Amino acid sequence: MSDDPDQIREQARRAARLATQARSAATSVSSNSSVRWQSLGAERYRKKLTDRATEFRDRADDLDHLSRLLYSHARHVSDHENVVKSVVHLVAPVTGFLP
Repeated sequence: MSDDPDQIREQARRAARLATQARSAATSVSSNSSVRWQSLGAERYRKKLTDRATEFRDRADDLDHLSRLLYSHARHVSDHENVVKSVVHLVAPVTGFLP
């Protein structure tokens, strides 16, 4: 895992984009389930399409969750960096580390 909050945020955005694409795929798969023929084969076909659309939506939810976790992690990394910088600026004049 990167310790660069900008890189982490970019991965969060990527996960969010993938979630959108998965939802779009679910919609595309679902739109194919309105076949007009009636038979056992048609029923099986519709069931498989429904199952695949559900899987796409479930993965989209997982990707959204991952995106939120990554954004949260990026925020914590940024907060940590800010605390470290604050401490360094407080200590540096005393120890002579910074001009």
